[in-house]
Amino acid sequence: MDIRIPSLKDEGKSDSSVFEVEDWFKMVCAGNNSEDDVKAFMVQQLDWYKNGAGFEHEYLVATISGPANSTIHLRFERRSTSEQLKKAQLNNVVGDENEKGLSDKDRRAAQQALEEERKLINAAKGPYASRFSKASSSSAGSNLKAADHVVRVRNPLMLNDNCSDRAYLMMTYNNFQTPFSLRDLAVIVHEVSKDSRCYNAITEQCYWLVRTVVGVATELYRSAEPIKTARADRAGKFIIQSVSRDIPLEIGKFVKKVTESIEADNSRINMVWKDGKGGRLEAEKARAEAEARADSEARARAAEAAARFEVETRMRAMEEELALYRRDTCVEAQG
Repeated sequence: MDIRIPSLKDEGKSDSSVFEVEDWFKMVCAGNNSEDDVKAFMVQQLDWYKNGAGFEHEYLVATISGPANSTIHLRFERRSTSEQLKKAQLNNVVGDENEKGLSDKDRRAAQQALEEERKLINAAKGPYASRFSKASSSSAGSNLKAADHVVRVRNPLMLNDNCSDRAYLMMTYNNFQTPFSLRDLAVIVHEVSKDSRCYNAITEQCYWLVRTVVGVATELYRSAEPIKTARADRAGKFIIQSVSRDIPLEIGKFVKKVTESIEADNSRINMVWKDGKGGRLEAEKARAEAEARADSEARARAAEAAARFEVETRMRAMEEELALYRRDTCVEAQG
């Protein structure tokens, strides 16, 4: 069981508990204390889904590869909570200025979508029961607070096999040219989430969260061209209009933030590594290298001593031979 991956419930028969992005991000950081930890879980694919009812909710599913050839599906999304939606008026959801700009037809459609969303998220046996009702509540008189969540799912198309949540796939991003770790995805989602704390159905909603996360991920990790389904043109559309589009300057801002955050976390991991197991391994390596050097130097000294002894032995032999020669020569001269 790994702290970075939410566990499925009911012995794997139900999706995991729902975690707020902030809490899950802390769990991922806590589980990464070495480069090997970071490389343990890698992003293989990002899939962009959309519901057909209510606010036509969109969410992102990341397919993660893990140890022992495991495959994990993590669903990321932004919603308002049921407690907020019970009290919210249309202007709380879309914003005062945006509501004024709606045509009568769009206003009626938005109001109907709000009612459908309330029914869906409050359904006693629905997929969101006990999931989004308590988190991040705020008064209806102010901007609605965003509820940004991650949940491990068994089926990317719906939560807990509940058909009322059934979605359709719009786009797939894969074949990333740069290694894309789960840690890096957590940083991206966290940076995007914390930059916008409010939920607005027109400007800062589920579409915005998914589009921004995908935009940053594809910019940094260079996926292949997205695989688009026949319904890809529905991405970012609420009712009949497009309310979310790519903003290069915004993506660039998040790319900079994410890059800085990843560098800071790499520094943290390096410090943790050196203070812990890495430090011990480096100390053991340094000690082994020192012992090897000492052994090598001892062998060199021994070889040098042996060579010197051999030279000295030869010199003594030569001196003895020379002395003998001189003695014999002297005897002959005397005779």
